[in-house]
Amino acid sequence: MSVPSLEDFKRHLRIRHSQEDADLEEKLAAGIEQAAQFINRPIPWLAAEQPEEGEPVYADVPAPVRAAILILAAELVANREQGLVGTIYTKMATAENLLWPYRVQLGV
Repeated sequence: MSVPSLEDFKRHLRIRHSQEDADLEEKLAAGIEQAAQFINRPIPWLAAEQPEEGEPVYADVPAPVRAAILILAAELVANREQGLVGTIYTKMATAENLLWPYRVQLGV
């Protein structure tokens, strides 16, 4: 599988129109970057086996990483402001739980 596309993200959000595509693309890019920073490697990352010559080969993006990206980006859409007034906001750790097995170079 590849990195989630705008169409994948819109399907996740159940959006059928294109009026917000530019904003959604920014949120999706931020979700991809946030996931990449959490796992400490680019998404997609290079495959373990590389040809000696030619274009680099990228590993498939695992389903849990794709799901985490969609969740992270959707949270940016749902919470467009930094603060919430008059409500209790609880952050779910779902995305982080999906990403934990893919973290690399965590140190000591």
